[in-house]
This record gives sequence, C-alpha cells and structure tokens, in this order.
Amino acid sequence: MEETPQTVFDAKGSSACASAKAPSKRGVAARRVVGGTRMIALIPAFALAICAFALTIATAVDAFTAIAHYVEAGGDGSLNQLAIELVEYTDMFLLSVVLYIVALGLVCLFVTDTIPLPKWLEFHDLDDLKERLISVIVVMLGVYFLGVVLSGKGGLELVWLGVGICLVIAALTFFTSAVFKHRE
Repeated sequence: MEETPQTVFDAKGSSACASAKAPSKRGVAARRVVGGTRMIALIPAFALAICAFALTIATAVDAFTAIAHYVEAGGDGSLNQLAIELVEYTDMFLLSVVLYIVALGLVCLFVTDTIPLPKWLEFHDLDDLKERLISVIVVMLGVYFLGVVLSGKGGLELVWLGVGICLVIAALTFFTSAVFKHRE
C-alpha cells in the first residue's frame, strides 16, 4: 500500500510535506523527553546571570570606593590614577554585560523566545548570540588598550600589545563578515 503525503507543521507553524506516517506514541514520548532536555540550558544561563550580577555589584563597590578615596584625599590624589581605575572598572562592567547577554541568549534560544527584548538584542539562532558576544569583546579589547595607554606604559610593549589586539579584532571582524554576513 502506498503512503500518502501528510502535511507536517514545524515549531513556527510552517507546513512541510512529508511522506511519513504519523508519529507513534513512543515517538511522541521520545520527542517530549528530548525536547525537555533543552531546559539544561537553564543551568549555565542561571550561573552566568549570577556571575554577571556578582561582578556588577563587586565592580560598583570597588568603583565607589576608589571615588571615595579620591574625594577623602580632597582631590590631592592622582586624577590620572582614578581615571585609569575607572577605565578598568568599565572593562569589568562590560564583562558583566557579556555574561548577562550570553545568559539571556541561552534562555531565548533554548527555553523560551517570548522574553520582550529590544530589536538589537533579539536572538533567533546561535549566530546572533555569537555576533553580540564578538561585538562586546571588540569593545572590551579597546577599553583594555585604553587603560594600558592611560597607565603610562609605552615603548615596544605598548606597540606589541596594540598589534596583538589589532590582529584579534581583525580576525573577529573577518570571522563576522565571512560567517554571519552571508545570511543577509
């Protein structure tokens, strides 16, 4: 007996024609079990969210402490040193944002896509998450380099650091343009 094609609907409601029988009860149960395993992504997402929160609080406390020490000294402390510390804190805040974005991305990709997010922060696939991560990494590298420049380091060490950061940013840019832009 010849099988007749059946219309099958995917998760987004799109239909596709398939020449398969309706799934058995065992097949449905297996899909539920396998589908439920996506909840495993909640573990790293939750851990990353906690890390992001902890890093944000610790960095904020350190930043306020550094500012308080500068004010207590009556402005006699080194303003340049305070600026260097604040740039380093900016780097730590960016890292906490990266952790939060990855946590949010894991939840959106694996658990639920109903979280209201701004358009620029929507995640439709793993490549979207990687793009956001790469963008923040590039900014963090720039902020780190600025901190080193402000600290007064110079000479060959600064040149090599700049070249290294430049190569990493160039590689990430190439990766982004080669891998992600083909989708457009």
